[in-house]
Amino acid sequence: MCGHVFPLILMSYARLQSCWCSLNICANGCVDRIGWIPTSSLGHFGVLLFFVHTSLVLMYSMDRSGLTGPSLLKNFYIRRIFRIYPLSILTVLVAFLLHLDSDVKGVARLSYGQLPGRASLIFHFLLAQNLIGAKSIVNVLWSLPFEIQMYVFLPFLFCWSRRKRSAWPLIVLWGACLIPAAAQPHVHALWRLSILRFVPNFLPGVIAFALPRVARVSSSLWPVFIVGLVVVFTLNPVLPVGWILCLILGLCIPYFGEMTAPWLRLVSNRIATYSYGIYLSHQFAIWIALGLLASHSVWVRPAAADRTAHWLPYSSLPCD
Repeated sequence: MCGHVFPLILMSYARLQSCWCSLNICANGCVDRIGWIPTSSLGHFGVLLFFVHTSLVLMYSMDRSGLTGPSLLKNFYIRRIFRIYPLSILTVLVAFLLHLDSDVKGVARLSYGQLPGRASLIFHFLLAQNLIGAKSIVNVLWSLPFEIQMYVFLPFLFCWSRRKRSAWPLIVLWGACLIPAAAQPHVHALWRLSILRFVPNFLPGVIAFALPRVARVSSSLWPVFIVGLVVVFTLNPVLPVGWILCLILGLCIPYFGEMTAPWLRLVSNRIATYSYGIYLSHQFAIWIALGLLASHSVWVRPAAADRTAHWLPYSSLPCD
């Protein structure tokens, strides 16, 4: 049932993340804009689109399992724990042992810094650093607490959407969530609940699952659609714009035709398997190329970074 959706979203996400890796290298080389586009905004929007993607794919995964009740919850949470935590713990541990930190003296990438305190380290291992307002040791870890916290509610949204058989209650819920999302940064009592700001990015994936799938738009227009969303976001790269664009994405996904090319399905499967590892490891590759080997030949650094970027992804687990 997810055949026409999964390759489309995953391929666009992978391309955006690849751009982010490359653009982060450029940004650390003092190229912080390409034309009118801040390089950091491309990576940020890539993560927002991934929030839509992960909700949708996991909804399909729960649907395929055929499980209900406690069995569904047990299966879902165990799979998520073993998908996310082993590699994130390894990432935090490696950074800690190497005395690495992000955003040290204005340098966004990893560089030598002070060791985090015990509480910060524990909350990093739990992927709950946002609950104590701690800065992520490895900057790409910023998104993982929000994923983990949203996963707590996703099985319940799945059961609700399957029972309602309509996307309208979810669209109304999305609209209602805009109020706490907009208020969270300004209400001191909500400072620990930064997840509220990203609920409008996760819910469109659930909405896409609940909508009927009617292919009315050629799959060849999918890349054009994604590029259009990216361009719109770069014109005003703020989170509320991301909320609206993610809703548009979720509403439109079911109306795109299926991409049936075997090579695309094969590539999508490989990306699904290793995208998480690439996401976490590329910062270490950048550190090796631009930090550890800064004094070496320009031809040596890319090769070393490439080897690093190939090692860690292959220790990650499949997507669902």
